[in-house]
Amino acid sequence: MQTLLLSKLEQTSKSLDRKRIGKVLGVSIIVGAGIMCLLALRVYVHEPETDDATVRANFVGIAPHASGHVVELRVRDNQSVREGDLLFVVDPRPYEHAVALAKARLALTRKDVAALQKAVQVAEAAIGRAEAQVNASAADISRAEAQTIAAEASVERAQGQFKEADNHYHRIEPLLSKQLTTPDVVEAAETRRLVAETGVREAQKALTAARSVVEAARAQKVAAEAALAQAKAERLRSEDAVGQDGNLNARISQAEAQLAEAELDLSYCYVHAPFTGKVVNLNISVGEFAHAGVQVFTLVDTGTWYVVANFRETQLQHIREGSPAEVFLQFTGGKRFHGRVVGPGWAVIPEYGTSTLGLPNVPRNLDWVRLAQRFPVRVRIDNPDDSFRMGASAVVRICGPGPKAPVAAITPTSSRNPKS
Repeated sequence: MQTLLLSKLEQTSKSLDRKRIGKVLGVSIIVGAGIMCLLALRVYVHEPETDDATVRANFVGIAPHASGHVVELRVRDNQSVREGDLLFVVDPRPYEHAVALAKARLALTRKDVAALQKAVQVAEAAIGRAEAQVNASAADISRAEAQTIAAEASVERAQGQFKEADNHYHRIEPLLSKQLTTPDVVEAAETRRLVAETGVREAQKALTAARSVVEAARAQKVAAEAALAQAKAERLRSEDAVGQDGNLNARISQAEAQLAEAELDLSYCYVHAPFTGKVVNLNISVGEFAHAGVQVFTLVDTGTWYVVANFRETQLQHIREGSPAEVFLQFTGGKRFHGRVVGPGWAVIPEYGTSTLGLPNVPRNLDWVRLAQRFPVRVRIDNPDDSFRMGASAVVRICGPGPKAPVAAITPTSSRNPKS
């Protein structure tokens, strides 16, 4: 009997223990599930991850600046090149001829400018001679005017002498009939009168000649002044033809600029790599005609690699510039790389609600589930290797928040009281 009671007690105790263990396990599972949900939510929000990512790199289309046949091709498709390496050569012969022609034009322009400068010097010498002639004519006018003044004085003296002799003769001549004087005295007075009259005529002739000399000197001065004006005009024309502006000669500068342009066009025939990268999409060969500005192939910048990952807008809250990230490339077997967030995208084209002809386009539909918009986030790779290929798929995980942007100090502006 006691054995039966002990057996039932043991079974009851084991049943209670199993119930306790079951309760503990159930509570533990629920608590663990809650913790896992919280951890998953934290990871989803603070350490988001996406497999909608692609590898990107900067690239440029290599196009020549000069048109012509490709005479030399130094690269092949998928070849790595370094900055400054010669990629291909466009036929330089037409551009070499243009350089030679520009050099010849420059030499001729310099000779023309030298000849025009000599013409300026000749014009300046002519101006000097004309100025000297003007000065000499002015001196001649001064001398002739002085001679005219002297001649006028001589005329006045001669006229005074004639008047005195004439008066003396007319006083003496009536006395002869009255026998108050002798014929010799009258004849001497008449001779004196005739001599004085002749002196007046000679003085007037001298005055007329002096005045003629003045007029001739003045005419000569006018001609000298006209020659001076012509020489100055010729100098201005020569200076304009020279094209000198301070220390700069426009004609020579224009020829030098044309030569520099021709040399620049010649240098465009030799196309060099603008940066270190890899040649892709090469579809030309020697002999093909390359057009200026038309892309020949593409050069990918292999020095800097990015991954553009599309995250939901609900995950962008903790993604900032400088946030650390881990990148896994799918085609390399999940190899891990480290990077930094350059910045999340700030704009995407909206799928609905865009404007059409100035009016909003709102489609008629009923959305039961509203999908979160995805925004691109650019991540720069810190340790890229040769396995990176543009356009490859990748997985990106943000490992934590980035550094906070410094808050710009706001300078208070002085406000004016309108009543003051």
